[in-house]
Amino acid sequence: VCAGTLNGLSVTGDAQHQYQTLHKMYNNCEIVMGNLEIVLIDHTQDLSFLQTIREVTGYILIAMNVFASLPLQNLRVIRGTQFYEEKYALFVLLNYNPNTTHALRQLGLNQLTEILAGGVYIEKNAQLCHVDTVEWKDIM
Repeated sequence: VCAGTLNGLSVTGDAQHQYQTLHKMYNNCEIVMGNLEIVLIDHTQDLSFLQTIREVTGYILIAMNVFASLPLQNLRVIRGTQFYEEKYALFVLLNYNPNTTHALRQLGLNQLTEILAGGVYIEKNAQLCHVDTVEWKDIM
């Protein structure tokens, strides 16, 4: 069990500092008590440590990143005890760099079966695939 964050889009330091903080907080974590906020992570970073996460009690925010894939393949439940922007349990926004080919292409939420409260917002992710094929209403 590890603690989540409540920073939103506010970041301190550069992308390397953001990654180090993320790694320190979530390495070997299975349950995030609070929110999982992944903001301003570069395409060169290894995010495989996130694959141990099975549950998030708050919301998930994925914004302003340029990595290709999010390794949350073992995440099963987003409880939504807190919302991003007062209504979203999953918020995915602006995960690409218009000046390069680096962008989020795959969410990797293969095991996600339940969002207990809150909505889903996925916008302005220029290269994100398969979002339209997910039955989000069945998960919520």
